[in-house]
Amino acid sequence: MKANVSVIIPTYNRADVLRYSVDSVLAQTYPVSEVIVVDDGSSDGTAEMVEGEIKRNCMWRDRVRYFYQSNQGQSAANNLGISKATGGWLGFNANDDLWLPWKLEWQVRALEKFGACGLCFTDAWFMNNPYMKTTVFGLAGRPDRQAIGVANDAVHLIAAGQHPVWMQTVLVRSDLVRQVAGLDPALRYSEDHDFMFRMALVTKFCFVSMPMVLIDRSPAQNRHTGEARNWHREEFCLRMDQYRFEKQLALSTELSPATKDLILGNLSNTHSAWANWYLQQGEHEKAVSSIATAAKYKLTPGIALKRTLMQVAPKIARWALSVRDKGAVRYDRASWHADETPGVL
Repeated sequence: MKANVSVIIPTYNRADVLRYSVDSVLAQTYPVSEVIVVDDGSSDGTAEMVEGEIKRNCMWRDRVRYFYQSNQGQSAANNLGISKATGGWLGFNANDDLWLPWKLEWQVRALEKFGACGLCFTDAWFMNNPYMKTTVFGLAGRPDRQAIGVANDAVHLIAAGQHPVWMQTVLVRSDLVRQVAGLDPALRYSEDHDFMFRMALVTKFCFVSMPMVLIDRSPAQNRHTGEARNWHREEFCLRMDQYRFEKQLALSTELSPATKDLILGNLSNTHSAWANWYLQQGEHEKAVSSIATAAKYKLTPGIALKRTLMQVAPKIARWALSVRDKGAVRYDRASWHADETPGVL
């Protein structure tokens, strides 16, 4: 298999780390044909840094292409890169993550063995966070003893939620990416999950179970830029999740009953979470409406109990939610203040 690989790196005000991401892609043992840096409206000297590297570094000069756009978000930046790419295969890297040198070599090996697969993903290590001492596969609860293999039912895998297919680990056929119209610019959070779901509808996935990427998980307020800084706002995340799951439901007519049930469950959980949020804001009528919508998608004992409590004892329901939410933290928000005392080995 002769893979002509284009790699897209969207960036926004991360000039301090971008060069390391680009260098890690250029250092692959299976060489890439081009690295497309898409600057999503940076104001921190990113353009000057890239232009300087291109002038003094022959690796950058020969293979790095730079494009600037006004700030439109990561999905739009990736889509611009997709439109400019000339390779038959596409890789994606974040501007603060690092590829290990043999990533593409192993992925090409897997794709050669499993010719029906149009997408290959790898495991990855997390870095810069002492509370995430695991890999992507470990976090998803899907360790695999095989060095390479094929994912069983990729659509179900992605719909299940905490899946192991991360954007910066993927190598995918460019014609398939264009077939699904790239990434959705309306999503400023979880856009990669939406993209992987739609990719799974058109091709099989294979994998390399060894970590091939180092994913930065330093404090999110340091990593997130632009509208993604709203990651800590519950209503922002819920709005994005609801939109994504509604898209999945619209595409689920020919999926297995088990996968469709997962999607319905995700929508039910999202509207249940909306009910929680409205209760906390003191908007009781909206909370009742949201829990009714959750029950419409999938009625579980927990949803039924919550609906009853909201109707007959709203103060108790609100108190129960406040107690529960004290310990509720998204995994990406792994506390950096959980224990500030020095560790002892």
